[in-house]
Amino acid sequence: MPGFNIGSKRVADDAPVYFVAELSANHGHSLDKALQTVEAAAKAGADAIKLQTYTPDTLTLKSDAPPFVVKTKNVWAGRTLHDLYAEAMTPWEWHEKLMKAAADLGLACFSTPFDATAVQFLADLEVPAYKVASFEVTDLPLVEAMARQGKPMVISSGMASLGEIEAAVRVCHEVGNHEIAVLRCVSAYPADPRSMDLRSLEILRGLGVVLGLSDHTRDNITAIAAVTLGARFIEKHFIVDRSWGGPDAFFSLEPADFRKLVDEVRTCEATLGRPRFGPSAEEQGSLAFRRSLFVARDVAAGQVLTCDDVRSVRPSNGLAPQHLPAILGRTASRALKAAEPLTWEMVGPAAQTQPVTLRPATVADSAMLLAWRNDPETRAQSRTTTPVETADHEKWLARVLADPKRKLLIAEHEGRPVGQVRLDLVRDATAELSFGLGVEARGKALAAAVLQAAEPHARDLGAVTILAEVRKANERSLRAFKRAGYYGFCEHKRPEGEFLGCERRVARYGP
Repeated sequence: MPGFNIGSKRVADDAPVYFVAELSANHGHSLDKALQTVEAAAKAGADAIKLQTYTPDTLTLKSDAPPFVVKTKNVWAGRTLHDLYAEAMTPWEWHEKLMKAAADLGLACFSTPFDATAVQFLADLEVPAYKVASFEVTDLPLVEAMARQGKPMVISSGMASLGEIEAAVRVCHEVGNHEIAVLRCVSAYPADPRSMDLRSLEILRGLGVVLGLSDHTRDNITAIAAVTLGARFIEKHFIVDRSWGGPDAFFSLEPADFRKLVDEVRTCEATLGRPRFGPSAEEQGSLAFRRSLFVARDVAAGQVLTCDDVRSVRPSNGLAPQHLPAILGRTASRALKAAEPLTWEMVGPAAQTQPVTLRPATVADSAMLLAWRNDPETRAQSRTTTPVETADHEKWLARVLADPKRKLLIAEHEGRPVGQVRLDLVRDATAELSFGLGVEARGKALAAAVLQAAEPHARDLGAVTILAEVRKANERSLRAFKRAGYYGFCEHKRPEGEFLGCERRVARYGP
């Protein structure tokens, strides 16, 4: 796991977010104000104060030629670079005093050097880290000079392409420095939150570095969002009072704002927590109100258990709801009372049914199938009540027999055909079922047995669940479906009338 220490504090994925208050130009060339800023940053929750180490002449040329005049759309517009940097610079003779003040308050103090002389100056002060400014990422000799000092490197990516960021990281590695943080940054002042593209952090993680954010927005949402994406280092410009003015005052945070940011990020960290599943300590009491299986009405010993007898309800005293398909269609081992939590000892063996087998239909079954399909009672209960023409039936039969996602089965009892079952795989793991019995087979308690016999055939199709629809008025079929263990009866209003949809899980839940 990438990580390093700045002073006494760890900067890593498994450490609290590290906050840096950027002093920058927010001192108005007053050492007293700079010292006030260090003290205010400590009180506001910062872990470090960061300086910038340069002079106007180490950054630019003293010229008012067009390339040296600022053209940004903010308060810097129209000023020369040399003039702006002269106002913004932190006098070098202050550094040691600011570092001591920070140490006395428990803060680390490090800086951004802008040339080799500044790097050496900071090395002599034994700064605990170096920061590469976003505008300097492509100055690889400068990056190398910092990295050679063997201290943690904090690289602000700013306008850099991924290749340029990789080059800066590679230079650090080449001189043996692997203690690196890369900060997502938009080098605009202030930055628009909508321009931050924080998902870039997901790509930067591949560099094997600590992730962070150099944030020039005026809000806290950007930093909080960055933390959720893995940022462990947050830098914000900081000023005691914006009324002091100065080049960076307009986008810097005052102490109350900074403290709010720290508090909100700490709350965000707490909500992110660690990978955990299952109930927390405070959820233990809520476990009692999960759903479980209860007896829904009085049931006689030996009675077949249907979805009218056993329901999944709150609270959690009974068996887990996932056992419902395994219980329905079995018998009660004793008399059961309504509102009893269901246990396995209350569930007996499967109900005895008529011996029924199913075989694949063939073209030779065409006339028999057509007769069953056109039986008046069958047509009355179907979605389509119009009789089926012979030619249409033959085309339909050919399609069904040729389709690997469909099964047409003939039900046989005592060696004689008694009805048909059709299974259509409509989704990857769901089969729709329709069935019908011939006139001579009705009233012999065969329907539930036929439905149960269809289950292994549905599994052969790859289905884990069977869906079916029954006319709401067809009480005989509804009873058969319930005895066969179907549940979840819900109204489906169709143009052809009112139907009840139901289902039956035919594979175990889970692995």
